[in-house]
This record gives sequence, C-alpha cells and structure tokens, in this order.
Amino acid sequence: MKNYIFKSILIIFISIFSIAGPFYSYINTNNYSDFEFINLEAGTSNHKGIANLKNEINYLDRFFLKIFFTLYKSPYQSGEYVVKNKSLIEIQNDFISGNILINELTIIPGMNIYEINNLIDNTSLINDCINLKCLDNSFSFYEGTIFPDTYFYKKGMLVSKLLQESSTNLENFIKNLYKNKPKNNPLSSIEDVLILASIIEKEAGTEDEKDLIASVFLKRLEIGMRLQADPTIIYGLLPNFDGDIKTSDIKNKDNIFNTYVINKLPPTPIAVVNKKSIEAAVLNIPGEYLYFVANNKGDHYFSKSYDEHLEAVKLYQLK
Repeated sequence: MKNYIFKSILIIFISIFSIAGPFYSYINTNNYSDFEFINLEAGTSNHKGIANLKNEINYLDRFFLKIFFTLYKSPYQSGEYVVKNKSLIEIQNDFISGNILINELTIIPGMNIYEINNLIDNTSLINDCINLKCLDNSFSFYEGTIFPDTYFYKKGMLVSKLLQESSTNLENFIKNLYKNKPKNNPLSSIEDVLILASIIEKEAGTEDEKDLIASVFLKRLEIGMRLQADPTIIYGLLPNFDGDIKTSDIKNKDNIFNTYVINKLPPTPIAVVNKKSIEAAVLNIPGEYLYFVANNKGDHYFSKSYDEHLEAVKLYQLK
C-alpha cells in the first residue's frame, strides 16, 4: 500500500514538472503577432480578454491557456493595449497593471475648426465637442479658442476633457498679456487680439516676421484701411473652398470674412494660433509699412507705399 501511494505521488510530481517546464516556456516565449492592439471593455473577463488574441486557438494553446486562467485570476483594467509580439505573460501583466496605450492628438498652428473636426474624427476619441462648441469661455465665438498642442489620451476618452483646459489656459494667457498692450495699439478687446492673431498666424511665413506683419495690420486698422488678407477670404469659403481665389471671391460682399470688402476685423478668428502670434498682436504698435508680398524665400517683402508694393509684386509674383 505504501509503495502504491509513493508511486502515485511520484507520478503526480513527474506529471506536474513535465507540464510546468513547457507551460512557463509557453507563457514567456509564445509571441502573438496577428493583432497589434486589443481593446478590453470594462468588465472583460480573463478568458474573454486573452481569447480575443486568436481567431482560432489550437489544442496546445487551449490546454496551456486553461492552466493560465486557473493560475492567474487578477482582474483586468479596461482600455486599449499593444499586444503585438508580446508574450502571454507580458500581455497578462499589462492587463493587470493597466499599461494602456497612450495616443497623441496634435493640433498645429493655423488649423481651423473644420480641420480639427476631421482630425478628431480619425482618432479613438469621442467627439463631444463638434466645432468646439463644448468649450466654456468668455469669447463670443469658438473658432481659435484653444492652443495648438499635442494632447495625450486613452481610447474612448471625451475630447472635451482635453480641450477645455487648453481653452481656459488660452483665455488666461491673453488676459494677462493684454495688460501690457501699448496705448497706441488700436485693438480694443481680447477678442480682437485673437482674431488678428489668427490672421497673423495664417499670413506669416516665419515666426520672426510675425511682429512686422502685426505692425502692418495694426497700421491699417489705425488709419481705417481694409486688411485685405487672402486667408480671410478662404476661411469664409470653407468648407467648400476649391483652392483658387477668384476675382469674384475678392469682390464677394456676402462673405462676412472677406477683408477686401469689410472695413474691420472679421467676426471670428480663422484658425488656432500659437503664443507668438498672440504676442505679436498685443505687444506691437502700428508700423511704417502698409504692404507685404511673398518673396519666394519663405517670408515676405515689406513696402511703405503702394507703388513700391506694385514693384515688389512684379518682381516676386509676376515672373
């Protein structure tokens, strides 16, 4: 009897050790490559979570996975995970620790509402802020009221949670900067600042020339001259602009953003702007130049008179 018990125990130990080696080798070296990502919904069980890694699991996989699920019963955290080329134990540890994939949303200076909507729609964010209308700030418009930046998020996050803080920071930045506005700067509100800053953002070829471009527009505002900024025409034609500004577009009095026909700033910003554009709008004063034209070198040639401007246009634009 004792001999039988001993043999039975021995067989059990041999069986365990014969399985243990392949099992631990399996969970540490068997890499999954059919999937790059996997999303675990809240309440996903261990069996359901790992089973989603394969469309078809062979007999050996099922055998070892059954052991794995029995031994590892820690709850999983919901979210999106990178699983490609990771071992089962690495995936398991990620699920338990919540090593969730962090995504990036990059809004660049000069983007408008339509571009931002499209950008968000191509992410895993929930867009509860179409046309930025979720934002709570003191501006009378939504366009241009966030900072261009790189925002980090997890799959299924509300985009409003990303953008509201940015909008608040933008408003505070402008209000604090506005305290330092020179007395002879003709802008009369922080809304005017943001609107002009957006035009500067779209017109400037480089960061270095933003101050000079600001001084041109401030001079025009001071003397009652129209801004005549092409990007404002384009914005008023969105989202159906075909890429070509026609003579009829320049003369179009129905386009409320057309600064070739209106005698003031457009009603809203035309894009998101960086801090440099805001500083250029607030801290500069009307300058000596009234015109500028792209010089095919990445920035602009500035002129004091219309005749000089026409010569510059012939030189740089009519070749």
